[in-house]
Amino acid sequence: MPSTDSAVPVSRSRVERIRRLVVAAARWVTIGAALGAAISLALLIVWTPRAATDTAFALGALVLGFGVIAWSTAVGLGHTIEGMKAHLDVSAGWTEASAREAFFVVSWTGAGWVVAAAACSILLGV
Repeated sequence: MPSTDSAVPVSRSRVERIRRLVVAAARWVTIGAALGAAISLALLIVWTPRAATDTAFALGALVLGFGVIAWSTAVGLGHTIEGMKAHLDVSAGWTEASAREAFFVVSWTGAGWVVAAAACSILLGV
């Protein structure tokens, strides 16, 4: 059973991996926030501020939702899909690790997009 004692040291590789994940997540949230703000402002050309920010938020939520669902599917069925590929002797480039990484990017980009669209809504007084 793993220890819950806080005095137990954490391995350097684990700390480094967590640091890399946090940096990557922050990078993709920033990119998503830029997209969300740009789309919110671009939609102001066509629609009212409320409609523009609501649409930008909905698009960001769609990206976030797709990313989370696809990531969880990759995690849950990854070994099964890889096993089926091996059984059928299909030489596709799909791997569980690459799918998890791709949907990590999509999920965090969507999260930044949603937050930026909401922030634009607040800044525009909607």
